[in-house]
Amino acid sequence: MLFLLFILLIWYLPSNENNSLEIIQWANIPVYVPNIPKRIIQTSQYSSDINIALNSFIRLNPTYEYIHYNDSAADKFVRETMPDYIYQTYISLPKPVMKADYFRYIVLLVKGGIYTDMDTVCLRPINTWIQEMKTNKTGFIIGIEADASLWDVWQGDYARQIQFVQWTIAAAPGHPILYQIVKHIADISPHMALKTVTEDQVLEWTGPAIWTDVISKYFLVKYRFPLYYLKNLKQSKLVGEDIYVLPITAFSPGLKKMGSKPITDSEARVQHLFSNTWKDSSKKRSIRRVTRRPR
Repeated sequence: MLFLLFILLIWYLPSNENNSLEIIQWANIPVYVPNIPKRIIQTSQYSSDINIALNSFIRLNPTYEYIHYNDSAADKFVRETMPDYIYQTYISLPKPVMKADYFRYIVLLVKGGIYTDMDTVCLRPINTWIQEMKTNKTGFIIGIEADASLWDVWQGDYARQIQFVQWTIAAAPGHPILYQIVKHIADISPHMALKTVTEDQVLEWTGPAIWTDVISKYFLVKYRFPLYYLKNLKQSKLVGEDIYVLPITAFSPGLKKMGSKPITDSEARVQHLFSNTWKDSSKKRSIRRVTRRPR
C-alpha cells in the first residue's frame, strides 16, 4: 500500500531530470503545424457499422470530411504509412481493442483531425469546442476522464488519478505527443508480450494509462507542467502554446461525480454511451473500467 502511494505521488511531482523528447524521424509524418484539420475519423470492425442517419458527428459538422476505417482498411493504412517495426507491433497486439487503441494514435499522427469512438454522441459542433479552433492556433485537444482520489486508484476504479479520455481526441498531424505514444508502445511491446494479458495490462500497454503517462511526461519535460495542476479543472486549460485540456464535463458528462455535470450543461461536448464492453462485466469495477469502445 505504501509503495503504491509513493509511486502515485511521484507521478504528480515535478521532475528535475534533464529529460528530452525525441524528434520525429519517420517518413510520411507531416511537419507539425498547430491547425487541426476538419476531419472526423472513426473505426470499427466492418464498414456496415456506420449509420449516417444516427451519426451525430456527421450531422452536426457538415463541413467536416468523414473517414471510416474498417479493420482491413486500418491494417492497410498502418502498413503503408508506418515503419515496418510499427506495423509489426500493430499486427502482433493480442486483442482487437489494443489494435483499436494503437490505430487511433497512428491515424491522427499521419492525418490529424478528430478521432472519436463509434459509440460517442456529439453534443456541440466541433468548431465551438474551444474558441481558438477558429483561429487555426490549436494543435491538440484532450479531455479529463477521471479526477480521482488515491483510494479510487487503489481499488481499481481508474488507472491514474488524473486520467485522459482517449475515446475522443483532436489533433493536428505530426503532433509530438502522438509520435511519443506510437513509438513508446512499440518500445514496450516486446516486454509486455511476455506477460499474460489481463484487463489492467491492456490499460497499461495501449489504453488510457499509457496515454496519460505519455502526455504527463510531455507536459513535464517540455513545459514543467505536472498533472496535479489539472485537479478540479473547471474550464479549458492552455498548456504551452497549442494544447488545450478540457474539464471532465467536456467529454465525460453525466457521471454525477468528480465534478462532472449533466450532458445538458453548456460545457458538455461529447457523450460516451459505453454501448459495448471489452472487459469481464462480472467484475465489480467502475463503468470507466468495465466498458469501452465497441469492437
